[in-house]
Amino acid sequence: MTGDYLEEEFREPYAAWKANQTPEGNAAILKALQPVIERGVKTHVGDPNALLLSNARQLTLQGLRNYDPTRSRLQTHLFNQYQGLKRINRRQTQPIHIPERVQFGNFALQQHTQELADELGRDPTDAELADKTGFSQKQIDRMRKAQVGISEGGLESVAPGFSPELQQRQSNMNMWHEMVYDDLDLLDKQIMDYTLGLHGKPKLGNLQIAQKLGRSAGAISQRKARIQKALDQEIDLSPFLG
Repeated sequence: MTGDYLEEEFREPYAAWKANQTPEGNAAILKALQPVIERGVKTHVGDPNALLLSNARQLTLQGLRNYDPTRSRLQTHLFNQYQGLKRINRRQTQPIHIPERVQFGNFALQQHTQELADELGRDPTDAELADKTGFSQKQIDRMRKAQVGISEGGLESVAPGFSPELQQRQSNMNMWHEMVYDDLDLLDKQIMDYTLGLHGKPKLGNLQIAQKLGRSAGAISQRKARIQKALDQEIDLSPFLG
């Protein structure tokens, strides 16, 4: 018995999804709820577009996980979830423009910083980074300043692009990261904060995170791998794949 308030047309797909919460099961319930998703987007932010629909589908999956059929109708519950689309839409319509050469230079800098940190067992100095990357220390400083406002693409950083397609993809990933973050336990949230510099936390390497949180570097690496696996599921749930 699913509950008194679940709409009749959604009982079968909801029951199937509860029994099979895999990428395939997610795709099936999203297909069944597509009219609700489109109405939700239109109600909260206007005519649907591919990017808003993608974010709405992710909010739908998040809403399904905490839906209680004994308390409300499914459509009502999901429409409350779609309130978040207003903030997402505002963020998408106010992009931050960073010169492309700075974006890709910053990406390379982050990659080399992590490589050196792994080799040295500590965060590298700017001089060591300059030797490794070929950038001057002034260039490194400028790239760090330009990094403010650039979105991260995962625990392994992704360089944002300028094209509308890449901007949409980046926004999708940002939304997915928020959903993953909300589902983490306190320790994993701290690890994600320190890895990506979220919520006012400084960006730290594995060794520094381990020292701050009183864990071994190996334990931090294992937890980061699990978090990354959750982040990678965004590909399976993308509405643009089938």
